[in-house]
Amino acid sequence: MMSIKKIKIEAQKYKGVLIFALAVALVAGIFTWQKQDRYDVSLSLTVSRYGTQSAQDYKYDNYYAIKASDEFGETVSGWFKTPEMTQAIFKKLAVRPGSMSLDSLKRRFKAAKISPNLVEVRFSAKNENEAKNLAQAVSDTVVEKTNLLNVSSWQGISFLVAGGEPVIVKNEMAIWWNLLTGFLVGLVVGFFVFISKEYFSD
Repeated sequence: MMSIKKIKIEAQKYKGVLIFALAVALVAGIFTWQKQDRYDVSLSLTVSRYGTQSAQDYKYDNYYAIKASDEFGETVSGWFKTPEMTQAIFKKLAVRPGSMSLDSLKRRFKAAKISPNLVEVRFSAKNENEAKNLAQAVSDTVVEKTNLLNVSSWQGISFLVAGGEPVIVKNEMAIWWNLLTGFLVGLVVGFFVFISKEYFSD
């Protein structure tokens, strides 16, 4: 069994590796705190149809209304997969989305159809006020795009989109996760450098 004295010697031997790992973890934590969005937001968009086609044998209007809302929900969800949607949302806030690529603009907002007439939009924000403003901008942008389609429709079928109350949750796990990741990366790199120095010194 290893004696306490030997453990202290080994600990002293790898002291530099441990200090390096802690330094990397600290830098990762500070970077996360300063740069990463700290609030997660979920916004529900309810899609419904109003207006019907004029047809005497239109007996299944309720069924087709649900089907139409389902298909339009796919359209709304698809809007958020385009850079144009992100640009339109930030333009409504009169701010720039930052230096982003087309791919990062597409990933800024994540939308998924939960049911035939319900679409959930998720995104992140740096503070609660920004989260509320973004949620309102998302809702307003979707409503405007929907109204634009309604005006250009020649079938007499229109859609209505209503944004719900955004759910805003503070993301406190990100900084701890990055601290742990930074520490582990620091340990791996530190041990690699230490072993390399030992090898070449021999």
